[in-house]
Amino acid sequence: MADITVFPSSPSTAARFGQAWQALAPRRRGLVLGGVAGAVGIALAAARQVPMASAIAIGFVGVLAAAAAVVDVHEHRIPNRLLWVAAVVVAVAAALAGWRTVGDVMVGLVIGSVPLFVVRYDKGLGLGDVKFAAVLGAAGGLVHPGVGLVAVWAAALASGLFALRTDRMRLALAPWLWAGFVAACAAGLVMVQLGGSSWPARF
Repeated sequence: MADITVFPSSPSTAARFGQAWQALAPRRRGLVLGGVAGAVGIALAAARQVPMASAIAIGFVGVLAAAAAVVDVHEHRIPNRLLWVAAVVVAVAAALAGWRTVGDVMVGLVIGSVPLFVVRYDKGLGLGDVKFAAVLGAAGGLVHPGVGLVAVWAAALASGLFALRTDRMRLALAPWLWAGFVAACAAGLVMVQLGGSSWPARF
């Protein structure tokens, strides 16, 4: 009788997150929880500016992105399953909001991911970072198509300054992209409110 080789199954996304969370320092856990609270607060505020499905999607993606950022800090890899779930949520919200929002989401996806794709091979970025930026850019398009670009540039600036200050050669980019996304969504909603423009407002 032939021997049957059993290959160990890869850990689930929940297990990977659990391991990453346990390895996280208490101070960083507090930062993550604060960021999640901020993402949920932005989603609640967005409900006054955008369709309800879009507001829910923004909050949902903000929470999923937080989980992806935690795993990236631990593994320097971003779980594809989280990205796929987030992408489906954004696609459904955009479809419910109408064709104009679908266009904004596509623009956000492109301008959020292209800058990282261009520098990927030169700077050692992983494809996961590019896909993560694409999903966040698409989600930002539910507020305004420019959110993705603002998030990417904010992440690049903040992570670059942090790397220089701490003399690090390698950083997990997902936490910075997530923080940039939350900040960019907040700024987008403020601009829409101050501008008094009808949805979807253009900066």
